[in-house]
Amino acid sequence: MRCRLHSQFRSFVLLACSFFFVGCLEDERKVDLEDVKRKLDGVAFDKESTSKFIDLAKVKLAELKIAERDFKKAGEINESISNVTKTLEEVTALIDEVKASLEASELGFEDYQAKYRAKVRKDVVGKNLDLSATKGEDFKEVRVLSVNPVEIRIYQTSGPQSVPISEIPKEVREMLQMSEEEAEAHRSKLRDNAKVREERYKEWKEGLADRKSEAAQKAIAKRLKDIQTEVEDIENSMNLRLLKIQDLKSRSSQWQRDYSLARGDKRREKALGYSQMYRDKAQKLNDLNSDGHLVIARLRSEEEDLKKMQQPGG
Repeated sequence: MRCRLHSQFRSFVLLACSFFFVGCLEDERKVDLEDVKRKLDGVAFDKESTSKFIDLAKVKLAELKIAERDFKKAGEINESISNVTKTLEEVTALIDEVKASLEASELGFEDYQAKYRAKVRKDVVGKNLDLSATKGEDFKEVRVLSVNPVEIRIYQTSGPQSVPISEIPKEVREMLQMSEEEAEAHRSKLRDNAKVREERYKEWKEGLADRKSEAAQKAIAKRLKDIQTEVEDIENSMNLRLLKIQDLKSRSSQWQRDYSLARGDKRREKALGYSQMYRDKAQKLNDLNSDGHLVIARLRSEEEDLKKMQQPGG
């Protein structure tokens, strides 16, 4: 009986231990499962994070590839810009060379044009020109005495006269290289020269404001004496020219008579040529005398002003 109780108790104890160990195992298994679950959750989170990181990395990689392409394009663009800049510099240098060459050519052409213009105008002196297109039939054949940018001095039966550029036929102006631009520049230069002379005379005249001073009176007296000497020299030269003019006109008349009496064409041509030559020389001297009269008139006017300055109330 006692032995049976002991056996039953032992069995109960073993059964209780079994339940205890089973409970422990279940608890341990439960803990392991939770731990595994946590680890799985962590792995899932890491996987999601990794996936996001990979996606971001892919985006960055795509951006980097685009940037790399852009960088390559930028390099190509920079190289193209460098080439264009170099080409532009070469073209600019070439343009500068061409411009300098053109400027030199223009200067050379202007110099050539000026020489040609001077030669043409010099060659026409003493020859006949037809100005009838603008001046009428009386100017069919007129002898040229001189040419300047604003007019042509001619000789007619009535005497020498000037034909302004506005009354010269277009064909003649083109032949003599005459233009309104050159004429206006010439007029402007004459005006400037006249203004300078007038201002200098005015300054000199104002410088003698103290007319009572001995120095001023001496200066006026000296200038009056110089004017008188200059007038006398011009008049002497004019008188000598008058004698020469008479001689030249006489020779021209002789050759004119020879022309009317000559029978051969060569003789008549020679007589006509000499007659015109002497007549032209006489006319040139006559023009110089005309200019002399103008100079004397200006000097006389200055002389009158100085004489007034010598007077107490002048």
